[in-house]
Amino acid sequence: MLQRGSGRIINLTGGGTGTPFPQGSGYGSSKAAVMRFTESVSGTLDGTGVRIFAMDPGLVRTSMTEFQLTDPAGQQYLSGIADMFSRGVNVPPERAAELSVAVGSGRFDRMAGRMLFAARGDIDLTDAQIEEFLTNDLRTLRLTGTPEE
Repeated sequence: MLQRGSGRIINLTGGGTGTPFPQGSGYGSSKAAVMRFTESVSGTLDGTGVRIFAMDPGLVRTSMTEFQLTDPAGQQYLSGIADMFSRGVNVPPERAAELSVAVGSGRFDRMAGRMLFAARGDIDLTDAQIEEFLTNDLRTLRLTGTPEE
């Protein structure tokens, strides 16, 4: 990618990236680390034509979520999964695939280093919404306030 001066990398994040994840501290911390890695590498790649993004696919029924639904250990640590699925929170994996294709097209290049959400319908983001994210430094891991506060 660096040699040809173009390319796009998508890192997958998930639950716990930007919010607390009770009973899932290891998983959430690892996803937050993937987000920070994405932001840091994005800065390193600035000007090379290679862009890196983070994507949260949403709650997708996978072997991991099946374990959380059916195994007593999974139920103990992530008991809310069953409730989420019962409320219809079940993102088709095709949403992440469609968003990945859109990222590959270059449509989201200005969002490099930031988070995209398949479940929130980010494939339909407008230029104005993207500009708002950039102007307000959103879709990143940032502490609020200044060191003086």
